[in-house]
Amino acid sequence: MTEPVHESAVALVGMAGRFPGAADVEQLRRNLAAGRPGLRELTDAELAAAGVDPATPGHVRVGGPVAGGVETFDAAAFGLSAREAETLEPHHRLLLECSWEALERAGYRPADPGVPVGLFAGCAFPDYLTRNLPGLAGEPGGKPLLSAGVERDSLTSLVSYKLGLRGPAITVQTYCSTSLVAVHLACQSLLTYECDLALAGGAALPLPQTGGHFSEEGSILSPDGRVRALDAAANGTVMGSGAAVVALKRLEDALTDGDVVHAVILGSAVNNDGRDRAGYPAPGVAGQAAVVDTALAVAGVKPETVGYVECHAVGTPLGDSIELAALNRVFGPGRAAPCVLSSVKPSIGHLDRASGVTSLIRAALNLRDGVLPGTAGFRTPNPAMDERFTVLPADVPWPADGTPRRAGVSSFGVGGTNAHVVLEQPPSRAPRRSSGPHLLTFSAGDAVALDEVTSRLRVHLAAHPDVDLGDVAFTLQVSRGHFALRRAVVVRDHSDALAALADPGRWIDGETRRRDPRFRLVAGGGSEWASTASAAHRLLAGDDVPAPAPTCAGALSALTAGLTRLGIRLDESAGDILVVEGGSGEEWVLETLARLWIAGCTPDWPALHRGAARRVELPPYPFQRKRFWVDAADVPRPAALAPSWRLEPQSETGLEGRVRAAGPWLVFAGDSAGEALAERITLAGSEVTTVRPGARFAALDTGDFEVGPGDLPELLRSLVVVPRTVVHGFALGGAPGDVEAAAELWPGMVTLTSGAVGVLGPDLTTPDHAALTALTARHVDVGVGAAVNQVLAAILHEESPLAVRGDQSWRLHHEPCELTGHAEAEVHRDVPDLDGRRGILLVRPDPAGRALAAQARAARLAGRGRWTTVVSTADPARETLAAVAAADHLTEVVLSGVPPVRPVSAAGPVQLPASARPRPALGTPFVEPEPGLEQEVAARWATALGYDEIGADDNFFELGGRSAGAVRIAAHWNLPATAVVELPTVRLLAARIAELRP
Repeated sequence: MTEPVHESAVALVGMAGRFPGAADVEQLRRNLAAGRPGLRELTDAELAAAGVDPATPGHVRVGGPVAGGVETFDAAAFGLSAREAETLEPHHRLLLECSWEALERAGYRPADPGVPVGLFAGCAFPDYLTRNLPGLAGEPGGKPLLSAGVERDSLTSLVSYKLGLRGPAITVQTYCSTSLVAVHLACQSLLTYECDLALAGGAALPLPQTGGHFSEEGSILSPDGRVRALDAAANGTVMGSGAAVVALKRLEDALTDGDVVHAVILGSAVNNDGRDRAGYPAPGVAGQAAVVDTALAVAGVKPETVGYVECHAVGTPLGDSIELAALNRVFGPGRAAPCVLSSVKPSIGHLDRASGVTSLIRAALNLRDGVLPGTAGFRTPNPAMDERFTVLPADVPWPADGTPRRAGVSSFGVGGTNAHVVLEQPPSRAPRRSSGPHLLTFSAGDAVALDEVTSRLRVHLAAHPDVDLGDVAFTLQVSRGHFALRRAVVVRDHSDALAALADPGRWIDGETRRRDPRFRLVAGGGSEWASTASAAHRLLAGDDVPAPAPTCAGALSALTAGLTRLGIRLDESAGDILVVEGGSGEEWVLETLARLWIAGCTPDWPALHRGAARRVELPPYPFQRKRFWVDAADVPRPAALAPSWRLEPQSETGLEGRVRAAGPWLVFAGDSAGEALAERITLAGSEVTTVRPGARFAALDTGDFEVGPGDLPELLRSLVVVPRTVVHGFALGGAPGDVEAAAELWPGMVTLTSGAVGVLGPDLTTPDHAALTALTARHVDVGVGAAVNQVLAAILHEESPLAVRGDQSWRLHHEPCELTGHAEAEVHRDVPDLDGRRGILLVRPDPAGRALAAQARAARLAGRGRWTTVVSTADPARETLAAVAAADHLTEVVLSGVPPVRPVSAAGPVQLPASARPRPALGTPFVEPEPGLEQEVAARWATALGYDEIGADDNFFELGGRSAGAVRIAAHWNLPATAVVELPTVRLLAARIAELRP
């Protein structure tokens, strides 16, 4: 059916996605075939949850929320902590899952696939950041979370990091054409051998998902919630939500490697309209025609051989007409039959950055299945369409005429970046049936997921009785075995596979805790060695290997040679024994191989199949999703907040136990109050290291230290133990020291000041120190004569800021205040002389702003000026400042950015120790650390990360470790700060420590 393989042809070998009304590609195919739309009317409850009033003029209560929602995620599968997961942007979440699934459906491991894999993808604007996480950047540890899990720049690099993809990782942003441009770039990367497998796709997940839209005159959005693509009645589009990824491979390689091929990309092109259009957002006829013409030329095919075009057509009168005009320029007259035009958007809406790859998937399915697609709701052709084209109201079979089926796919972006891809039907694949027995292997992150994997496989086999079990076994072996919790089943044929997968008594289960262990073969009982030797030879021997002798020695020899050929390490001195019984047959051989795999051996699966196996599409991993989501504020944030201090004495009950639980301590003491604090911690029975100001760095015989300017890095390297709680109190003595540098080294540090805030008024004695209160998330202001127990209790309290006066504590609150009225007032910024002046002082919520606000308050309290400080992250409107001026009884008003929308927990809050968490499910099997240094390193990691055990080959950062923790661990052994980054496993780090020891 197809012509000889074109050297630049690219195979589409895997597809994954989540769409409106469809949780995967197969469900999308079924929905489209059955005419079930993904766009739907939204319920009153959904609109209420989205905060939308459907009675608002112009509101259209139709939407296309993505199937399964965006609030849940399987954090454990990707090695993410709860905090990382809840702040992870929805586009990043779904692209992670879809990339994983695309690799699995292509028959490749989703983690460390074994070949260089490139990733090209883009996404829509991160609404989650502005709606749900507006204060993330200002939270402790928030900026790393923002850069890695929210920024669009990190979209592809995060996926590549989590999945171990070593090809190019390129984030693409061209508005609506993003994902098809990504496909084009992926093809180029494959053809220039930058990678051997490429993923391409996009995601668009606007929030709220169920809010509908507002239509107004001149808008591209449909006033009635219907998308009439290519129709004379087209009047606008509806935005849907979704994400999709395709896996691509050079066609020649895909056929050689036995990959599934859904369709063949013959050529692609990308260009821009330039200035040849009505305006920046408008499409251009010339550019669209040129990109289609170029893609056909690259593919080496004529327009008349293309039987169907999956159009961009979003249902706007102008956009659809321009697209048709462009196609008219390329597809000349004189066709034997009109070219079928279609668009998936009337069914699922316009998926924006995911629309191009979704259209590609639909076209590939139609080519594979021989379907000329209909367009939902189509009635009357757009006037720009002539006899060269037709639009079908429903699907019809694509008749065979002796030539390969071909299709084009278009995607055009706001801003003029156009993309077109030319596809061809896949090469035919001859059916076959391999003789048994077969070894089915798979793994999962937990027992529930493992059972679901088993169930999904059984359902799939029942629905596909003609699938070759040898190919199924091979696909499972090379793509589904990266988790430590594993299961294997040996089956004879298809019906036996259905029975075995439903029978727990036939499952071989276990958890891998070692990597490539050694085994020793030992002969057991039995006398029928001929069957054992024959089974080992048939299943394990290489080509042209003579049959073994039908004896015990022959059987052992055949097993030894066969297992060694598969990469199993056999050693006569090994402690692990593999007993070989006479009379064992082929099923025993495969069961033995299964147990070796579960024990941690890494068989060469392609060698087991002698290079003749093929990949088949199988169900993907069942993610065990849980809710990881930060809700947007239920009510609008107050227009203005007035700060005030409330009396909140801190409980001293169980203080000594809490002090011990928070240890070891590191206390910077510059006066008698700091010394008294360190002494009280010692009396409580906790380990404390005291640091005092000095001319230069000095390590004292007592175990304490003195530091001068710039000495903190040396102090960090010199600490024998990593402190759990750090208190910086140099400011109590008048000279703050390097507080900012200390905050960078110990982000969860508690900063102590004295008189930097005014709780009672006259107690604001050192306004210049107010800048220190903004350097760390946790701050306690200590008044003269403050009780040491109350200071200590305040330090242990998770919420800040606090102030201690005598034996009482006070906490800062922000109360909503209504600003009414109007008055004139001068507005100043950074006023150097506050005395005797009055007006509004506008400051930012940063250290400099804190200091200036404190100085203005001190001046007002002393009668040397009448200032109202306005704290805002941006310049307020003139009307807002006039209202503040009318309320000049207020000393300070906070407008935006402070306090955060939700309570912020400091990095590493001090609390009573909870039980250690179990080690998360990693792609790396657990390997017991060797006694001695490896166990010492593992124990320190376990304490720092909060796990009950750490394996010798576990990666510090995959376990959730942060760079700050890595620096502290390196400092413990006097290693460079980058040591853990360069040597991220227990075994590697222990080896380096051993090298450096005398």
